[in-house]
Amino acid sequence: MEVMKLAYQALYRVYRPRSFDDMVGQKIITQTLKNAIATQQTGHAYLFSGPRGTGKTSAAKIFAREVNGIAPETDDSQIPDIIEIDAASNNGVDEIRNIRDGANYAPIESEYKIYIIDEVHMLSSGAFNALLKTLEEPPANVKFILATTEPQKIPATILSRTQRFEFKRIDNDTIQARMAEILQKEGVSFDDDALHIIANVAEGGMRDALSILDQVLAFGADHVTLENALQVTGSTTASQLVTYLQQVSNYDTESALQTLHDILLEGKDAVRFVADLLGVLRDVMLAEVAPNLIKTTAPLADLKALTIKLGTSRIQQMMVTLDDIQKQLLQTMQSDVYLELLTVKLSMPEPEQTVPAKQSSNVIKEKPQNIDDIVKASKNTEVHEEQVVEPAIEKTPVEVPDVENAEYEDLLVRTGQNAVFAVLIAAKRDALARVKNAWSDLLRQFNVTQQAMLTIAEPVAASEQAVVLAFDYPVLLEQALHDATLQNNLVQQLQSQNLPSELVFISQDEWTSDRASYVNKLKTGETPQIQLEDVPRVKAANLSAIPTKTPQESSNKELKIVSEAKELFGEDLVNIVD
Repeated sequence: MEVMKLAYQALYRVYRPRSFDDMVGQKIITQTLKNAIATQQTGHAYLFSGPRGTGKTSAAKIFAREVNGIAPETDDSQIPDIIEIDAASNNGVDEIRNIRDGANYAPIESEYKIYIIDEVHMLSSGAFNALLKTLEEPPANVKFILATTEPQKIPATILSRTQRFEFKRIDNDTIQARMAEILQKEGVSFDDDALHIIANVAEGGMRDALSILDQVLAFGADHVTLENALQVTGSTTASQLVTYLQQVSNYDTESALQTLHDILLEGKDAVRFVADLLGVLRDVMLAEVAPNLIKTTAPLADLKALTIKLGTSRIQQMMVTLDDIQKQLLQTMQSDVYLELLTVKLSMPEPEQTVPAKQSSNVIKEKPQNIDDIVKASKNTEVHEEQVVEPAIEKTPVEVPDVENAEYEDLLVRTGQNAVFAVLIAAKRDALARVKNAWSDLLRQFNVTQQAMLTIAEPVAASEQAVVLAFDYPVLLEQALHDATLQNNLVQQLQSQNLPSELVFISQDEWTSDRASYVNKLKTGETPQIQLEDVPRVKAANLSAIPTKTPQESSNKELKIVSEAKELFGEDLVNIVD
């Protein structure tokens, strides 16, 4: 005789709580409901709200059984007076009218007829209106329990007619303890670190935790290991995250990108990586002030070292950046690119903050005519310079170069509106198409750091001679404008593929503005007459050719004043008198 095997049931179904004592993480709610039943002071309508997997539906079923005095082991499907409705698929007026009509009939077996409406926020406006009167004055032997994850979508008229219980996320320790209890009943051994990873990914939902545990057991049924938990959840180990943050804190972009690539090659999920990184950064922030609240398994000494290295301000900035990237990752198919961009952004020092020329010039009431006036005006700007907050970056003291003897060399890039106009005048669609088609292959020829920087640059216009690249972030544009190696490599790669090789770098905002300005000029018949050759390239000081002087040999402060004066008023207006 062949024995039929029972169909497999998921862990969250097998171990669904059957009594209030079985529920975990919602002690206040369960105690309140138990007291109401014991004193026979139950309401006619309840609203259970809170995140998914926190016990709302389980509590509703337990309440329905206990208020009717039904034994916990009784099969729910065998109780005709407990009616569970999914509002997501029964959200119309007709379905609610059926409920309203059915409520007028007495219970079949029990004292009360209980309607459990799950995901009640999915009801239509008309359905809510149809439910309103019945919910306000139901028959004496009818009770309603509404469950939702989005209470803000429920009309206020419904909310005011119910007793509301807010289910909270279940803490990680409670989830771990419950999983350990279940695994012991199942006779399966486990690593504590594995349960920690699962609880962390579940984000406060017991059902999610048990579903993930089911997957881990299917992956390796004999033992729940940390490695299996990491594989199934797509999580990153604490040691990898700490290594990545150490490289970021040292502004070691190339190493950080390599660590990121190693993590992605292991099949880790991009969104999960950012979430894990946020969690570790949160622990880094708390390492000194509240070490007892740390959740990660990383050594406390490593976290404290990162706290000192990064500083509170930079940690907070990084967390804001991670939050922004996390939102963008949900809307893109190029998650790897966004993570590379994130790495470059996190691991590159912020440029020194200076007072813009326009702002500085406003300090001076009248235009100075000689060097004495220039010195006085420059002293006025010194007050404002002292107020600028410098980023927390270790700086190596350097000698100030002799401005009079400085030699300058052209870089290979132009920038500004005139350069954009010069390209647009001669722009050809097929030239831009050729650059765009070759762009992905072209980027593969660069090293990791340069590749990451150029990934966020988009070819937006091209002529037979030049190409305009628009950068998403001004800080990376500034870096690229002064990176001679990057420009040299880019020109060589473009020339090797017979593509336009004169470079124009701008930001995306500048491109939007300059293009609109160019179109307006065309409409008014004011076509710009600019040749690219007439637009100067970006210049960089050849520091290796500049002799340095000791403080005893020159007055750095005076040189700084002269330099600022030339920047403010132009070299032709500045006369230096001994």
